[in-house]
Amino acid sequence: MIDLKRRKKLALHLGQLSTGQISNDDFEERIMDDVTYGWLPEQYYRSKESKNDDKIIRPILEFSWCLYNDTYNHKLKGKHELTEGQIKDIARLILFLHSDQEYDWNYVDMTNPIIRFSFNDLLKSIITFGQYYRNIKMSREQQFELMKKEGDFEYWPFKTKADYERQLKNQPFLVEK
Repeated sequence: MIDLKRRKKLALHLGQLSTGQISNDDFEERIMDDVTYGWLPEQYYRSKESKNDDKIIRPILEFSWCLYNDTYNHKLKGKHELTEGQIKDIARLILFLHSDQEYDWNYVDMTNPIIRFSFNDLLKSIITFGQYYRNIKMSREQQFELMKKEGDFEYWPFKTKADYERQLKNQPFLVEK
């Protein structure tokens, strides 16, 4: 399922965040209003809507959450300025969000496992002197390596270079009308 309306709102807010037009707190408020049905980006996975959603929404929210420090309000300027590589990645994400292409990569949760640990998970990690945590982390890393082999990963979220190039030709930006 493609939800172009929410994709475009996510693209707009991500663009504003990445260029320092809005702060991380503004970004989260706008995302909660327009994209995640009131959930913070890092908590959206818990929502019932995320289970049947446009498959690109959750990975981009998780990617976005890693761009800033959510413990205080700031813009991505100065010491928080994004790298050239991050800006290129965001441009590609925004291009994908403006496409009508289905997202067809397998989902891999790349957040640090401890962030989503339950009390039982923490207890297992303590009892096993961290081995439980290391096993989960290693499993996620292996899943990620397998996912990267599913397509042309350097063009993610596009599956192939051809998909990316096709969208570049149809991009909605800088087009004469």
